[in-house]
Amino acid sequence: MTRVALVVALGIGLAGAHPALAKRPPVRSEGKNVTPHAPPTRVPVPKGDVPDQITAALRTLADEDVAGARAVIEPLLAADPDEPAVRLAAGILRFYEQRYAEAVPLIEASGMGDPAGYLALARAALEVTKDDARSESEHFAISHPKGKDEVLVPYLVDALERQRATLARSLAFTPEERLSVEIVSDVKELAKVSTLTEQEIRTSGTVAVCKFNKLMLLSPKALLKGYDWLDTAAHEYTHHVLTQKSRNRAPIWLQEGLAKWFEDDWRGGGEPISPVSAALVREAVQKNTLVSFDEMHPSLAKLPSQERAALAYAQVALAIEYLVAQKGPPVLPRILDLVAHGEATEAAVSKALGTPFPRFLGEWRRHMASRALPRGGDHALEKLRFKDDPKQAGQWAEWAEIPDEKARGFARLGEIMRTRGKWTAARIEYGKAVQRVGARIPILSNQYALAAMMSGANGEAERVLKEALGWNPDYAALHVRLARLLLARNDFRGAREHLLVANRQDPFDPEIHAGLAKALEATGDPGGASREARFAQILAEH
Repeated sequence: MTRVALVVALGIGLAGAHPALAKRPPVRSEGKNVTPHAPPTRVPVPKGDVPDQITAALRTLADEDVAGARAVIEPLLAADPDEPAVRLAAGILRFYEQRYAEAVPLIEASGMGDPAGYLALARAALEVTKDDARSESEHFAISHPKGKDEVLVPYLVDALERQRATLARSLAFTPEERLSVEIVSDVKELAKVSTLTEQEIRTSGTVAVCKFNKLMLLSPKALLKGYDWLDTAAHEYTHHVLTQKSRNRAPIWLQEGLAKWFEDDWRGGGEPISPVSAALVREAVQKNTLVSFDEMHPSLAKLPSQERAALAYAQVALAIEYLVAQKGPPVLPRILDLVAHGEATEAAVSKALGTPFPRFLGEWRRHMASRALPRGGDHALEKLRFKDDPKQAGQWAEWAEIPDEKARGFARLGEIMRTRGKWTAARIEYGKAVQRVGARIPILSNQYALAAMMSGANGEAERVLKEALGWNPDYAALHVRLARLLLARNDFRGAREHLLVANRQDPFDPEIHAGLAKALEATGDPGGASREARFAQILAEH
C-alpha cells in the first residue's frame, strides 16, 4: 500500500471535527416518541486485496464506525501482524478505541512514519490522559484529571444518559458502543489532543471537540467563570450521534444547526437562541454580514472571532427552527436519512421540505430578519474568559463592561466601601449605579445584592437578584446568592433548583455543593447530600 494512498485514506479522518464554542444559546426539540432503530447498513468492505480492505476500513473509521473498521482490521492483524500497513491501520484503530498505550507502538512499528498526524495525536492523548481517573456508566466512560474534576462526573453522566435517551426518540437512532469522554485541564491540553491550535481555541472560544470516536471537553476550571459545560457535552454527544446516523455526510451547517437544536433536550429544552445571538443575527441580516456556509467549512472553530462564531451558531439554529416550523420534528431525521443514503444535502432538504433549496435559503433569511428578539437582545456578547490569558483576567475586566461612565464610578466607590467592610455605604453606591443602568449588568447586581444582604436588607437583595436573573439567567453567582437567601428561610426546593443551574455553569464553587448538601438532606435525599458534602470538602481543599 503506497504512502500516498494512506495519506488520502487517513486525511479524511482528520478533517471536520465538531467543536463546541462559547455561549451557545439554549435550544429545543419537539421531536419525541420516535421508536429508535439500528444504524443504517454500511456498504460492505471489499474482501479482495489487503490494501483495498485497509483503505475501506480507514474510511469507515473516518465515519466514526469503529465496530465496522474493527471487523476488518482485527482479522488482518491476526493473519499478518508484521505487514506495515496492517500495523498502521491497527494502531489507528487502537487510537479510535482510546487504547493509546497500544496505538503508539503499533504505529511506530509500522515504519511508515506519521502520514496524517495520528502518531502525534496518539502520543499526546497518552501523555494527557495517562494519570487520569476513570468512571463508567452504561453508555459512557469518563476520563478526568485526578482532584476536583471528580465533582463533574455524576452530573456529566446524568446529562449524557438523558441526552442519549431523548435523541433516540427524536432521531430514531442510538449508537451502541460505550463512548469515551476525556476532560482536559486547559487550553494547551485541548490543543494537543484535538486538531485545533491554541490560537483557534482562544479566538473562537472553543471548549469541546467531538472527533476520533470520543468527546474532548475542557474543564470549567480553565475559565474565569466556567461555561455551560453540561449543555456543551450534550451538544458534542449530539454531533457523535449525527455523524453516525448521517454516515458523516452532513455538512457543517446542518451538523451544527442540529447539535444546537437538540443540545439542551436533556433538561427539557428552551428558547432556540439567546437574546444576544438573536440581536447578532438581526444586525447581520440588516448589514448583509451573515456567515456563509462556505465560511463555516470546515469548522466553526476556524472563524476569526467569538462574535462571528456566535452568529454562525445562531444562523444554523434558526435554519433548523424554520425547517421544524414548516414540516414538524420528523423532517430532521428524514433529511439525515436521505443524506446517509447518498442524497446531496441540498436535494435532501428540498425533498423533505417540498420546496427548492434556493427558496428555502430565501425563506430562512426572511425568518431570521422577522423573528422576534427575546428579552435582552441589546446585550453585548459575553465572551468566554480563559484563566491563563492575561488580557482577559484583569481585576476590572468585567466591571469595564458597564456602559455608563457615572455608573462605573459609583460601582468603583461601592467596591472601595466593600473592601473596607462598610456594607451600608457600599450598598448605597452600588444602588446608585443600578439606578442608572438597571439590573442587567450581572456583576454589579451581584455585588449590590451582597452589600444589601450584609447590611440586613434581604428583601432588597432578593428583588435585585430576581430582576438580574431575568436578564442573565445563566450567571452562576446570581443563582448562588439567591439560593443563600432561600436556604436561610428554609425554601430548600427553591434553593436546590438555583444551585443546580449555577452548577451547570460554575461547578467548582464549594458553596454550590455545600448548599446542595443542605437542600438534599432537607428534601429526603441523604445519599445525594453526602456526595455533595464530600464535593464541597474536595473543592475547599483544592
